[in-house]
Amino acid sequence: EMEFYTLLTIVYSIAEHSMQFSVWFPSEAECWNVLLGTGTIYDQVNGEEGYCDVSHVYSKLVKPKLRPW
Repeated sequence: EMEFYTLLTIVYSIAEHSMQFSVWFPSEAECWNVLLGTGTIYDQVNGEEGYCDVSHVYSKLVKPKLRPW
């Protein structure tokens, strides 16, 4: 199974100022785990919105097996 680097973007507010930051993850599943999990960085910054944007860059590529013929 191929996996792609995924960018997590979290939007939060500090003193009425909207801020955001982004973090790369090696898979979409890891990104969603942080976004939907409890006690994650999303919770720690009191995130208001979060997005997982999948890139086109492989983080894990399954190579075909060599055929012995």
